[in-house]
Amino acid sequence: MRKTIKIIGTTLLALVLAVTLTGCGPKQAAKPNSLVIWGFVDEDVFKPIIKDFKSSNSAARSMDIKYVKKDLNSSYENEALNSILSGQGPDVWAIPNDWVYRHKEKLSPAPPTVLKNSRIVMRDYFVDPIIKDNVFDSQVYGFSPSVDILQAFYNPSLFDNAQTLSRKVNENNEEQRDRIAKILNNFPVTWNEFNQAVPYLTVRNGPNISVAGAAIGTSNNVSHPANILSLLMLQNQTKMLSDDLSQAAFNLPVKNSANQDVFAGRNALDFYTGFSDPGKPNYTWNSSMPSDVEAFVQGKVAIIFGYSSLAGYFRQLYPNFNFEQAKMPQVGEINTIIDFAHYTTYAVPELSPVSQTAWEFIAYLSTDAASTYQSATKEISSRLSDENANLKERGSGAATTAQTKTAQTWNKGRYPVEIDNLFRGAIDRVNNHSQNSQASLDTAAASTTELLRRTTW
Repeated sequence: MRKTIKIIGTTLLALVLAVTLTGCGPKQAAKPNSLVIWGFVDEDVFKPIIKDFKSSNSAARSMDIKYVKKDLNSSYENEALNSILSGQGPDVWAIPNDWVYRHKEKLSPAPPTVLKNSRIVMRDYFVDPIIKDNVFDSQVYGFSPSVDILQAFYNPSLFDNAQTLSRKVNENNEEQRDRIAKILNNFPVTWNEFNQAVPYLTVRNGPNISVAGAAIGTSNNVSHPANILSLLMLQNQTKMLSDDLSQAAFNLPVKNSANQDVFAGRNALDFYTGFSDPGKPNYTWNSSMPSDVEAFVQGKVAIIFGYSSLAGYFRQLYPNFNFEQAKMPQVGEINTIIDFAHYTTYAVPELSPVSQTAWEFIAYLSTDAASTYQSATKEISSRLSDENANLKERGSGAATTAQTKTAQTWNKGRYPVEIDNLFRGAIDRVNNHSQNSQASLDTAAASTTELLRRTTW
């Protein structure tokens, strides 16, 4: 009997050891003690924010919080997803705002406790782009401490040259001379004024352009062609997609105030590509020219379009280069003022083992630390402001919180990069005369609809 009990006991002990060693039995999981943040700005921006967060958050005080700067290039998305799957982070993932819908099934929504503890009621705290880009089915998938607004950068010396040319050309036409002087003194407020200014900013050498008035009209050497075209479409009241996101609509007519059909998307594409058409009076740019940024610093173009980070780029690499910033031109008094927003959303992957703390960091970054972040990036606060937009106050000057109230984005479904490329293709087909503007938009719309209805990745 004793021998039998001994054998049974030994067998049970062996089984317990086997279960324990193979991890099949119950065990206490080790508490994760690190948090990895991926972002696009310099590490120095996050150092004080991480330090203050750890001081104010007891759960994070003993954690190793690491910030990793990344480049938003063609490999960034796959690198991040592979890293997340392998358990290497990031726990806080920086993505473009139009990627949130694409990845929302892979993201952990904000816990209600985080919103409550941070005193965040979305519609009472953040501007509309933050809500539209990050809230789906009443779940919050991302925050941002700032919003960046598409804006113009211009060379004041070339504007002075245009003033001199205008005075010479219009020496016998005082009304025209004064009108152009007013536009060039303040930067064009409307696209109509923009059209009037471009010929005076453009310097030709025979059939060649030696100084362009503006870098607009092409896709290969303009930094943000899809965003500029999107802005023009939105300003012209184009409906971009169907309400259920299953069909492209930017090629379809919309009703104007007289209940007439207007092809607003086509009109926007015609306007954009007109600046690269030698047969148009506002011809000023073509695909053989250098990149817009390169041409700008070389004094070969008077106006380019970009975001706040471009100002920091110029000041760091070209400290002696003189430039000014301005708000984007508008359609005019009839249409609502519309700007275009593009910014970085901070989200939490669903597989993060520290999702609660990660969300607490994002909430802290977007509220208490937002001013620190904005000061470093020169972007605009994403918090609601009482500042009102006014067409008369536009023109020269960097974007302000007033532009966050007029800023819009649009949901490109799960394929934002591909749809941007379809817009580039639409521009190219018009420029190379392979299709007219309506046919080119129809082609882009058909491919967009196919992407929107795709059920597999």
